[in-house]
Amino acid sequence: MADTAQLSDEEKEAIRASWEIIYENKKQNGLAFFRRLFTEVPEAKALFKNLLGLEDMDKMLKNPRLKAHGARLMSSLNSLIEYLDDWDILAQVLSDLGRSHAKNKVPTKYFEELEPVLIWFVKTKSGKAYSDFVEASWIKVWNAMYPHIVQGDRKSVV
Repeated sequence: MADTAQLSDEEKEAIRASWEIIYENKKQNGLAFFRRLFTEVPEAKALFKNLLGLEDMDKMLKNPRLKAHGARLMSSLNSLIEYLDDWDILAQVLSDLGRSHAKNKVPTKYFEELEPVLIWFVKTKSGKAYSDFVEASWIKVWNAMYPHIVQGDRKSVV
């Protein structure tokens, strides 16, 4: 299974530099991530029981529980970025993430849908830090992380 040791120091720095800009606006960007996810994968809204019956995106994004989930998403991504140099911890965090989502009955297929959302997110939210190299670095790190999320999901007892 791939790990972040396959990332060069330059790739890790590109990821960290772009993330630093994104994380400066973590509240807004957490919600922007979900806006994009729900636009690209509308059926993902059904995973959030507190959004049932809401069709208006602006109302969804004002929901306190979704705001809190956006904050958790940003904190989780921040932790993942912090552990790019410590694969043992990062792999365990990713596996735990997969397990916790499986316990909440989130099918693995939704993680498959995240790469284009994540790349859009980085591209649109990292400002001047964005480049083709940054994008390629994020794709590479996602490809290293994704199998560990799925592995955690498969280990889960749902």
